[in-house]
Amino acid sequence: MLRRESRRPRGGFTLLEMMFALVILAGGLLAMLMVQTQALKQGRYGRHTTDAAQVARDQMERIMRVPWDDPAAQPVGWTAPTAVDLAVQNDSGAQTQQTFDVSWRISAATFNPDVRIIEIEVTWTENDVGAGFPRSFRLASNKNNKPKLPS
Repeated sequence: MLRRESRRPRGGFTLLEMMFALVILAGGLLAMLMVQTQALKQGRYGRHTTDAAQVARDQMERIMRVPWDDPAAQPVGWTAPTAVDLAVQNDSGAQTQQTFDVSWRISAATFNPDVRIIEIEVTWTENDVGAGFPRSFRLASNKNNKPKLPS
């Protein structure tokens, strides 16, 4: 009796299928790495914006506490930037120093002589790879000469 050998394909993956699977996997991992890098940058920007807002609120509070007749509360153009250094966390969790430049302007309100408009601008540079990216945060409020009495 003659024995016939069958030529059935064996189960498993071919080398070509494995290469395609690895290329797809590598593409997905690369995309995830790029998204993670962008998330770290945006997280750092968010932390710096929060810190800049706090610096602006602190300066606004100082100006609001100055008496109405004090020369420091009189209308002026934009002041020269004042550097404020804060310790901030970097992406690896270590403390680093971030410099914020604070300037402000006090102007008389055109709608009421008993009101002054206070504007504060905080600027800083994001130190990403390559050139730094300048960022800014602005805060504005009104200062009244005659506070409202409770009714």
